[in-house]
Amino acid sequence: MNTYGHRGQRPRLKSVLHVALFLMGVFWVFRLFHNYSLGAQQPQPKVGKVMSVHGNHSVYERTLATHEQHSRHWGYPLFVLKSPMLDGYWNKLAILLSVMLQELAKPDDQRLEWLFWSDADTIVMNPNIPLEIFLPPPQLSHIHLLLTKDWNGLNNGVFPICVHPWSVEFLTAAISYPIVHPDIPLYWPDQSAMNNLFQENEYFAHSVVYVPLRWFNAYMRSPDGEMLNSDSPPQYQVHPGDYLVHFPGTPAEHLERTLGPYLDIAEAHRAEWEVPREETQYAREIEAFWKKQTPVVQEV
Repeated sequence: MNTYGHRGQRPRLKSVLHVALFLMGVFWVFRLFHNYSLGAQQPQPKVGKVMSVHGNHSVYERTLATHEQHSRHWGYPLFVLKSPMLDGYWNKLAILLSVMLQELAKPDDQRLEWLFWSDADTIVMNPNIPLEIFLPPPQLSHIHLLLTKDWNGLNNGVFPICVHPWSVEFLTAAISYPIVHPDIPLYWPDQSAMNNLFQENEYFAHSVVYVPLRWFNAYMRSPDGEMLNSDSPPQYQVHPGDYLVHFPGTPAEHLERTLGPYLDIAEAHRAEWEVPREETQYAREIEAFWKKQTPVVQEV
């Protein structure tokens, strides 16, 4: 039975009533955030960054610092959850839903338009890249979520999601998925729940686009970061000038050793990595990508 209604229809609210208490109480979560505000004199930003950084891993304070610097440079508010409220990976969806509801409660002209999630095991390698360049053009207003894939399929380590009622419905459905579907195994907990929703309901799938991994979710190259790894596809590996590097699946005991060389590069602000935006391939690649996604209107 499809608890979200018939395929292609808007999901019925009764299918997720068991999370009503969560929604009613979600605003208490704001107290757990470290919101790196920008001051009243800053112009209204379009994008906000969201992260969850907790545990006894000092390396995460260094990764967070790269995001703080990037946020200050571009004027992005940065919401950081320091204390977990759900089990494991589900904190990601919960904090996003919390910030989403906070923004939607504001007047239109005072709210953010997109939230950009980043896992704690990510490092901003090129702070010269603004997040707005990745967003879909205005004519594709039905797109509310950008995701990437690797050899395992969907990877949700870094992604932007639109501040929109659709996103509230999607995040709520994803959080409630293991309760609505207790007999369906979720190999990659939250990630599998998201992927299943896209497969089960066209309403959600219609507003998602998969973009190239290297745009904002590139993986590590060689252990020292100096050259490509010949054992991995180059289109998945970070290159000088790319925005960010992600280290999915790194065991906790290897975080310092694996992320350390890349943090050293980022903290040294090496010129070959911090390439000016106009000298990167982003503008041409992104324009070409979105052009392919835009329907062609035939003149009569």
